[in-house]
Amino acid sequence: MRVLIVEDDSSLGQTLFESLSVHGFKPTLATSVEEAEVLVWQKPFELIVLDVMLPEGEEAGFQLAKSLRESGFRQPILFLTARESLLDKVKGLEVGDDYLAKPFALPELVARLRSLLRRGEVKPQILRLGELELVPEKREVRYRNELVRLTAKEYLVLELFLLNAGRIFTREEILERIWGPGFESDSNLIDVYVKNLRRKLYEGVVETVRGLGYRCSE
Repeated sequence: MRVLIVEDDSSLGQTLFESLSVHGFKPTLATSVEEAEVLVWQKPFELIVLDVMLPEGEEAGFQLAKSLRESGFRQPILFLTARESLLDKVKGLEVGDDYLAKPFALPELVARLRSLLRRGEVKPQILRLGELELVPEKREVRYRNELVRLTAKEYLVLELFLLNAGRIFTREEILERIWGPGFESDSNLIDVYVKNLRRKLYEGVVETVRGLGYRCSE
């Protein structure tokens, strides 16, 4: 449950970091749009808690969320901000998934975050990579218009890569996302699944990034 907190108030940011840690989240703190844009692609975050007014401007949070969506970020975004007008809420919900005004009660924030996590990633109707198509609603995979049969875990691994095209995942991150926290296995389990995907689809479907992990190229 990795959470990126984007908050320029250092005191509130630290409070959020400590409080969410206590409730089982793994928070990372950014204090500006510039810092957040670097962090968000370095490791897979399950959701973002985002202030609207940041050093880059009074609506920098809205602009960051819009930019992330256009770049393919599909995980939920919750705005946590002092701006509570109806217009701001509507604007926030157009590019994000939830909106909570300051001051707020920590139990409500935690409940909303857990609700967003249960909702999961915002998935497009069809994911495409060249001649490869994945339909999340039907859990179907087609290559060159031919249906490809994958096991449940093979499908989830492929979906993870396609939803985050271009992002590098370590073996440990893949295990945590697909098999769950604390899952223990031989270090070559992910290698086996990648090999199976290449055999059933095509060799370059998943790229090996030496010393780092795997990714699907955009």
